[in-house]
Amino acid sequence: MTRRLLVMAVLALAARHLSAQTLPDGNAAFFAARLDSASRSENGRSIAFRSPGAQKFSPIASAIVPGTGQYMLGQDRFIGYLAIEVVTWLQYSKNVREQAAQEAEYKSLARKVARAGFALGSPDGLPDGNWAYYEQLKDYDESGSFSLTVGGPISPETNPATYNGSRWQLAQATFSTRDGALAEYMRTAVRPEYEWSWKNAQLQKDLYIRTIFKRNDAYRAGLANLMVIGANHALSMLDAFTTVRLRASTGEAGRTSIGASISW
Repeated sequence: MTRRLLVMAVLALAARHLSAQTLPDGNAAFFAARLDSASRSENGRSIAFRSPGAQKFSPIASAIVPGTGQYMLGQDRFIGYLAIEVVTWLQYSKNVREQAAQEAEYKSLARKVARAGFALGSPDGLPDGNWAYYEQLKDYDESGSFSLTVGGPISPETNPATYNGSRWQLAQATFSTRDGALAEYMRTAVRPEYEWSWKNAQLQKDLYIRTIFKRNDAYRAGLANLMVIGANHALSMLDAFTTVRLRASTGEAGRTSIGASISW
């Protein structure tokens, strides 16, 4: 939706910009933006800039807030840039709220279902994990025990179907000594306060997975919004710059030539 809106706005702005550069046949016409003047020529008529410093600062203004440079230059297409900016920021804000809501939902499901059996008190008191931790809850039905023995030396989980068991299996395949494998296991395995099990709760796990996917969708949509916002800033700045620097003149036989000059 946002990308489609941006493309339509770009096409409309381009068409308007080209039509504004049409020069009357048989008449010498010239329009340019000069840093020492406060007016521009468009379609054979002089239009005053809304701001005396428009030619100098309009590209910078457009880079900061799209459309402001066009407004300073007296162009009504500033409305399109501002509209895209406002609409996209609103969509981004919506996606951020959706992402936060889905994160709260899947964390609540994890605490109240998968992790509840390992809580010493209320599940709400369980510590929060990072994003990778909640991805592990999606991929494994059970974390497995951190240690198969209650006291004494650590005895790693041996069931490879559990997360901790798969960590121990990988550590043994990676390190040639038990001490090295045990050190790696202790670094990567889930500690007792983070253990989980979806046993006899497959429906809740399915809901958890769907919530994770919704969170991911909202995150990707937010990134797409930021890309559109960045493109809108760049396009508005480029538009303002070319309006200031672009020059057109009518040559022989009524032909129009367009050129650009850049001061260094």
